Amino acid sequence: MVKKMISQLSALAVLIVFLAACSKQSEYTNVIPSDASAVAAIDLKSLIDKAGLNDKENEAAKQKVLDALKSGMNAATFQQLEKVIKSPSESGIDVGSPFYIFTSPTFPYPTVVAKINNEDDLNSSLDIMLKEQLIQPITETEDYRFTTMNGSLIAFNNSAIMIVAVNGHTQTEEAKKAIGNLMKQTPDSSIVKSAAFQRVIKAKNDINFFVSMMATPKKYREPVSLALPPNIKLEDITLLGGLNFEKGRIVLKTENYTENDEAKALIKKQQEAFKKSNNTFTKYFPASTLMFFNAGVNGEAIYNIINENAEFRDQVSIAKAAEIKDLFSSFNGDISGGLINVTMTSMPTFAAYAEMKNGSVLEALYKNKQNLGLKKGEDIIELGKNEYVYKTKNMNVFFGVKDKFMYATNDELLYKNIGKTEDKSIKDTPYASGMKDKNMFIAVNVEAILDLPIVKMVTGFGGKEAKTYFDLASQISYLSSSSESEVNEVALCLKDKNVNALKQIVDSAKQFAGM
Repeated sequence: MVKKMISQLSALAVLIVFLAACSKQSEYTNVIPSDASAVAAIDLKSLIDKAGLNDKENEAAKQKVLDALKSGMNAATFQQLEKVIKSPSESGIDVGSPFYIFTSPTFPYPTVVAKINNEDDLNSSLDIMLKEQLIQPITETEDYRFTTMNGSLIAFNNSAIMIVAVNGHTQTEEAKKAIGNLMKQTPDSSIVKSAAFQRVIKAKNDINFFVSMMATPKKYREPVSLALPPNIKLEDITLLGGLNFEKGRIVLKTENYTENDEAKALIKKQQEAFKKSNNTFTKYFPASTLMFFNAGVNGEAIYNIINENAEFRDQVSIAKAAEIKDLFSSFNGDISGGLINVTMTSMPTFAAYAEMKNGSVLEALYKNKQNLGLKKGEDIIELGKNEYVYKTKNMNVFFGVKDKFMYATNDELLYKNIGKTEDKSIKDTPYASGMKDKNMFIAVNVEAILDLPIVKMVTGFGGKEAKTYFDLASQISYLSSSSESEVNEVALCLKDKNVNALKQIVDSAKQFAGM
């Protein structure tokens, strides 16, 4: 009796395992090819929440859309559409799982991949689209089903749906053949096995991505490739990144990723060429500076990186290389520069400061000015000890060394006040706190730019459209770009720091559209 019961339970257990194995869906990311050169994961649910689209204040806007669509639809079709608009997951697509966008050398069509959470709901959604003549009738193949919409190819199985941007009959037929193979991929034959992809899916951002250097346009790719040592290939380096919408900020963070040990060593050397800045010169730049640059540099380390380039060594003599090394090595510490003002009547004015170990470099530069290849009308004139002016037809650049720092400016008034502390300086700007502990920092002061008389005049003559753009730009405080260790960051910072940036964008769009 006991043996018979055990036998029956064993048979039942085997049957349950078998049924579970048969009904189990394959992971939807398996359709992404292993050689994908660029992949982005989009957290649609997070974006919807941050945009405030589920807030009560947007219910009226949703209802307006529904009322507009209701006309001309039969009751059953409208009922399904209403359900999807109010709850996107009713479409059969899992909006709680990331949407992926990818491109690949072997599948060179921009493609969106999403997870299917309910096949019946998906079929209902497709039926609506078919009735409204938005898609063509669905075709069955051995490995998947597909339809077309405005030239795009929509293919799906029981776990993944792909929207493929194709152009013309030939691309459509080629894509159909390749999709069959993609639908049959396993984790080991897809992008899932990639270490870079694993980093992407684990990151906590609204949009995460990786881009192979080989995916960049050729005109940008070639100069970078030439600068790399011969034992490091572009395909060895991948750019990882994440875009996040925060309160008052849109932040993009990136870093280089590689499994190549020599590439890792090169990246580390490049990082060591920059160090944390001390913000030594911020007190000399007015808070109204239009664009500000600040970095901590190790000049000798920068020279060593340049000297590893074979083309540099071939073209520069040993004596000249020594001079260049002395020049670079003299810079050790902070370097700051700023675009101070722009007018209609004169050249844009700038100022720059740099910490120097050896001021004699400028004196040597002046004494050897005949070897600098100066053009007709150009000259370097000594104004005093360690003070010079570089004269051209259109501009004079004053430069020199004072109190162990080098300076340069094309404004004579700024030159006469070099080293004078500003009453209201960069230290008083909204982005001042963001400069702390950064190796490099760049800020574009949008508020100061919009406050320029020339900008206000152009806006005044530009009419209603120009004023609209001016009003939109007026919501921005500044744009910054910075690096800290291996992480680079670009941030668009808005004046309103209490509301999510994406919601502010959506609210502005609604206002612009009269909603």
